[in-house]
Amino acid sequence: MKKVILLLLATLATTVAAYAESDSDDPAQGYIANLCTIVTQEKSLSSADNYIAQLKTLDARTPSPSAQEKNEFDEDEARTIVAAWMNLSEDQQKEARQNQEACQNAILNEYQSQD
Repeated sequence: MKKVILLLLATLATTVAAYAESDSDDPAQGYIANLCTIVTQEKSLSSADNYIAQLKTLDARTPSPSAQEKNEFDEDEARTIVAAWMNLSEDQQKEARQNQEACQNAILNEYQSQD
């Protein structure tokens, strides 16, 4: 139980830091940061639905930059981000799991190529 709580706190701290660094109101950036936090800590590949559930949980716990402006969770956008992750090759995913920045870059590149 302690391990789960510590993992959750580390995830939350990383997510808050990612939001603080982001100058954009684009929810995609936050979802990418959150997804990278999830995948860099997981032991094996999860399903898309599992990633969405985890993103919803993180989104609900992460304070918005302006407490008055809590954006609704955009499931369609989150699914697009998860699809970008799932579209990465096995080698790209392996490399992305090793480094938060590499993860964000890989997902962002794949996400932008979907447009």
